[in-house]
Amino acid sequence: MKNLEDKKKINLHKVTELKNTGNFLEAIKILKSVLVDEPNFTPGLNDIANCYFQLNELDHAEKYYLLSLKNEPLNIQILNNLSLLYLRSKYPDKALPILKKSLDIKIDQLNIVEKIGYCLVELNLYLEANIFCKKFLEKYPKNNFLISYYEKSLFKLGKNVEGLKFLQKNTGFIQFDDDVIKIV
Repeated sequence: MKNLEDKKKINLHKVTELKNTGNFLEAIKILKSVLVDEPNFTPGLNDIANCYFQLNELDHAEKYYLLSLKNEPLNIQILNNLSLLYLRSKYPDKALPILKKSLDIKIDQLNIVEKIGYCLVELNLYLEANIFCKKFLEKYPKNNFLISYYEKSLFKLGKNVEGLKFLQKNTGFIQFDDDVIKIV
């Protein structure tokens, strides 16, 4: 057993070197050889997925991220990696539930908050985007992505006066006089 662990450590060290030099195919070969002895080795499955992602072989990457998640369904790194794959593939509908799960596990992930806001707007879920962005703007009041998504949700929901007031507050370009709007 000790020999097997030593072999795995040596292989994983070599995999790191290969990935750092962009030799992802060779890294995948070594990782797959590690999986022969330990087929549920989550870090190996996740590394294979990451290598395929780097090679833009997204179907293979998805397969290995999903295998990783079977072993560790609450691993936010794997959840975030899979959601990024779906976003890159232009599937915000697939990314959204995974992003929400990740945020439920760990709330302090600004990049995940931004991606959820993006998905909600892309999927035309403006009411949900409005509520979500308003909530997180309290925590991240200067975040330009959240500001943009919130502003868009206001206008899409027909809350034009509220949207214009929000726009004015953030840009200073709109002047209000007794509910008459003037572009300055």
